[in-house]
Amino acid sequence: MGRRVGARDDCVSDRRHEIVDATLRLIGSRGVDAVTHRAVAAEAGVPLAATTYYFASKAELVREALELVIARSVDLVEQRTAVAGGLGCDQLVDRLTAFAAAQMDDPYAPLIAQYELMLEAGRRPELRPLAERWTIAYMQGLTNLVRASPLPDPERSAELISALIEGALLEQLAAPRDDFLECGLRPMLELAVRGLATARPAARGATASR
Repeated sequence: MGRRVGARDDCVSDRRHEIVDATLRLIGSRGVDAVTHRAVAAEAGVPLAATTYYFASKAELVREALELVIARSVDLVEQRTAVAGGLGCDQLVDRLTAFAAAQMDDPYAPLIAQYELMLEAGRRPELRPLAERWTIAYMQGLTNLVRASPLPDPERSAELISALIEGALLEQLAAPRDDFLECGLRPMLELAVRGLATARPAARGATASR
């Protein structure tokens, strides 16, 4: 007979989640370098023995934190980029602005912690498949939105819009402003979407003339 899952299993799962959530908060506030068993235990409000029992090393803590933030972020992307019908340019700008706002306001996957962990994946090859999972889901979501709009070449248009949003979000994290969405990001998205809507699609593989 298989082992029955009971209250103890739930307790173990809850404790692990508490520790990983605390790791995310710590990364968001102080960076990956601040992650130690002692610091995470203090943030989670659990005994030091609990973090060392569930996680053998800092590397394991960081990996599980990255797995959690990616899973939550992918869920957010899928929810916020689902399209039921066609989108006009103004509607596309509305959806893109709301999508960026949701990333900033997501209490379960703090944006700064997500960027910190993505940078860590750039330093640690074993983490890159997780980072790639996020990138693929993110670009698929943006491409779905663009494909429902009048913009040409959805893949390339989505890449440009992604670069705009991500650059703006990084700037907002570094130098926050209260009017970021309405006076910062939204006007840039309006300009980009209108420009793309009137642009002629470039032939793939074409080289610039000299």
